[in-house]
Amino acid sequence: MTPALQAEMLKERMEGIEQSVSRISEGSDPAVEAEHVRANLIDVLGLLGRNPGLDAAADDLHGSVRALITADANEAGMATRRVRLLQEAHLRFRARLEAAIAPST
Repeated sequence: MTPALQAEMLKERMEGIEQSVSRISEGSDPAVEAEHVRANLIDVLGLLGRNPGLDAAADDLHGSVRALITADANEAGMATRRVRLLQEAHLRFRARLEAAIAPST
């Protein structure tokens, strides 16, 4: 796979994750979006070599999405907190991904 093709595929997968996180934040069904996040995370991790930090960040992001699925609908405050935690997990994942693909100097 050429570096340009890999970069394009990573970009597409990250856009998919970002869209799912945005939709969840806007109130979409987290169960549906969890599958999109999961599929894109698997693709991203498959495109890159083994990276424990990235793996941990991906697990954290996926766990944050799963926590929203199991959230009690009556706990509005908890749902708001879990959405914030999801957004923070997404930012950490992006930072780890950027570090993983940055050229070594």
